[in-house]
Amino acid sequence: MPSWAQRVAIVVVFAGLGLLTRFLAYRFAIPDADPADFFKVMCRWDCEWYVRLAEEGYDPFPTPKMINAANWAFFPLYPMLIGLMRQLTGLPTLQLSAAVSILVSMGTALVAWPLLGRKLRPFTLFAAFLLAGPFSVYFTTFFTETLFIFLTVAVFVALQQRRWLLAGVLAAALSATRIVGVFIVFAILWEVWVEHRERGGTWRDFIPATLVRPELVLTFAVAPLGLFAYMAFLHFHIGDALAFQHVQRAWGRPFGLPPVFIWNGLTNLPGEGWWPTASQFLAAASIAGYVLIVGLVLTGRIGMAIYAFIALTLPLFAGLASMVRFVAGMAPMSLLLADLLGRSRIGFVLGMLLILAAGWYGTFGWLDWNLALV
Repeated sequence: MPSWAQRVAIVVVFAGLGLLTRFLAYRFAIPDADPADFFKVMCRWDCEWYVRLAEEGYDPFPTPKMINAANWAFFPLYPMLIGLMRQLTGLPTLQLSAAVSILVSMGTALVAWPLLGRKLRPFTLFAAFLLAGPFSVYFTTFFTETLFIFLTVAVFVALQQRRWLLAGVLAAALSATRIVGVFIVFAILWEVWVEHRERGGTWRDFIPATLVRPELVLTFAVAPLGLFAYMAFLHFHIGDALAFQHVQRAWGRPFGLPPVFIWNGLTNLPGEGWWPTASQFLAAASIAGYVLIVGLVLTGRIGMAIYAFIALTLPLFAGLASMVRFVAGMAPMSLLLADLLGRSRIGFVLGMLLILAAGWYGTFGWLDWNLALV
């Protein structure tokens, strides 16, 4: 079994390799650009919202220049932490957030060690995926996916170790990072049920047996507090506790059934050529997500499957937007893939080659404003 120092060395290597890959892709894609503008150019789409949120806080009213939108849709924990560090250090937001994101992603890989069976090959693949893979831009720039995947992994490690109250506290932080984070409470509930069955309990005495354990009651009470705290802030700040949901109207989000959105995306054929449209990529990512959820069930990761299903399905009621990012940022899915590919040497080698090659081309897609990556 590799030592702690060896595991740290692995994540450091992939952090450096990923940063070098993205920088070289930036230089190739925009040869005339100033190298000093690297972090600024890599900050796209929601990253720009987070930068302003960290520097200026939440809007007191919608911003007319931005389609009457406001930054209430973006949950507070990660931009709040970056804003606090910015105040304490005086460092520029872009460079600071990139450095912190890389460090947090390195921490994610290290914390995930028990969930990967304490095996070197899956661990190495997971570290490469986070820090140098095709979606590493989400985990190494100012996106909440950085903290979201870290906290998700940390919750499942706490559940694996039956540290209930720690899982509840981490879940509270997760619910303050992205709205779907609050639904990890169902994964906690499942693991509590599993332990209850291991103790010889039945469904008839599950609730009474849970209620007489103060640690479990406190765990479930604490888990959604991040969301409730943000709702309370919005109530006192602008008078609407659900502003994070209501402001979605500014983006013109539709409402419908996930299968319909997926079908419409798949059948949105390119006008010319063979390269798939952004809608087709988004629909394919959604399908891949559900396939991986089935894989979670088949491998006995039921708690992860429940959480991933809810966290994937709820955003789909508002369309396909950001589904590539949502699937990529869902820890159970990438953990499953790392585990499956890491079970053989051939799978490990092929998986590593695919991750690193896709990391190069994925950065080009990011720099080319590919809408599938929003």
